[in-house]
Amino acid sequence: MTLFLASVRDVAEAEIALLAGADIIDLKDPAQGALGAVDPATARSVVDVIAGRVPVSATIGDLPMQAEAIRGAVLERAACAVDYVKLGLFPGGDPQACFEALRPIAPRVRLILVLFADALPSFDAVAAASHMGAAGIMLDTADKHAGSLLTHLDPSGIDGFVAHAKDQGLMAGLAGSLTAAAVPELLTLSPDLLGFRGALCRGQRSASLDPDSCASIRALIPRIGAPAETKPSATMTEAAAQALSAADLASMEFQCRP
Repeated sequence: MTLFLASVRDVAEAEIALLAGADIIDLKDPAQGALGAVDPATARSVVDVIAGRVPVSATIGDLPMQAEAIRGAVLERAACAVDYVKLGLFPGGDPQACFEALRPIAPRVRLILVLFADALPSFDAVAAASHMGAAGIMLDTADKHAGSLLTHLDPSGIDGFVAHAKDQGLMAGLAGSLTAAAVPELLTLSPDLLGFRGALCRGQRSASLDPDSCASIRALIPRIGAPAETKPSATMTEAAAQALSAADLASMEFQCRP
């Protein structure tokens, strides 16, 4: 079965995604790049609000592949008590040195290596992630203005990636400007998770999360077991409450039409 990962940038969006039924809350600032990082205080606040109801992942930012910088960023993110730390395999630098620097950390920090379909490396990154001790690997896109994952790889190529990842004992995820229309086809490839940002927003990926859009994506991905407890907390942020209220009002107006 496939999990629904929702990328959010703050507490308000995390609450909206959780209420929509997201299986994983992924912390990412779209204004800072493909894998832009939120600040540590925001990460800790989201972890506190989610309170273990679903896993929380967080990116380390669009960093060059320099071992010391990557290792430090991973440890900083892990200190925020997230369940998974995501790092991107960006072109250039010394990725092999980064993998070696992270191997001693991998038993204590669940790492997700993110590959970019529009900037794939010349080596077998899936095998490298497994050797490093990563928990999983994802296919994404680096340039959010150059098409979706399916623009850069056909379904057979994506299927090969998923199969290779699973053969290596890795969780396999797919993301990269995915739309609702792509979900049925991608589900046939049996990835462990599908990740979304733009499809959950009011317009561009830098816009706010839209509760109705989140619910629409959730409806396309079959749930696994009982849904997480999504009752709003008494301390729900004003922004999240306003977004949900607007969605409820719109629904009521639709239902009241003759």
